[in-house]
Amino acid sequence: MIFDWGTLFGMALQTVPEPRKVARDLFALAYPRAVLWQVLALILVASSFMGVISSILFPVDPDLMGPLFSNPMLLAVSEASISVMTVFAIYWVGRMAGGTGLFKDAILTVIWLQFVLLIVEIGVLFFGLFAPMMATLLWIMGGTLGFWILTHFIAEMHEFRSPGMVFLGIILTIFAMVVVMSVVLAMIGIGADTRPGEF
Repeated sequence: MIFDWGTLFGMALQTVPEPRKVARDLFALAYPRAVLWQVLALILVASSFMGVISSILFPVDPDLMGPLFSNPMLLAVSEASISVMTVFAIYWVGRMAGGTGLFKDAILTVIWLQFVLLIVEIGVLFFGLFAPMMATLLWIMGGTLGFWILTHFIAEMHEFRSPGMVFLGIILTIFAMVVVMSVVLAMIGIGADTRPGEF
């Protein structure tokens, strides 16, 4: 398969009506893990760059959003950590549930998820300049599309028959990951800034 921007964008669009077919095409690729990790890192860097641009065009109030969402570099580190955790969660949780997927396919799933969300992020940034309501709608659609991709890619990867059960598993896994991340962030001192006399 030869990749160019037109092919990648077409596959991104095809992910909406035919996610499992796109998953099969991607899982058929024979790239080594090292290459896949590098591709994921590149996409995360591009996403971080978009975050910096977004923070310049649309500054966020630290008192309103907190230190994590108001600092694009800190947010980028968090996003990268979550992406790596997601790769391992997709593989190991799926295996524990009786799945047969390969580790490289878990990396490919997160790569494709981040790539599609990067396209959405670019669209949100573009529309945010002159059509904020459209940007908000696209942002919501992007979040929904993220769950759509994860559900069907994981189902295809591990040969699960029920996307509904896969979706439920994703929700439970996300809840567990949020708890773990909250504990970690609290341990390193990132969290709500509570002052005496404030609740």
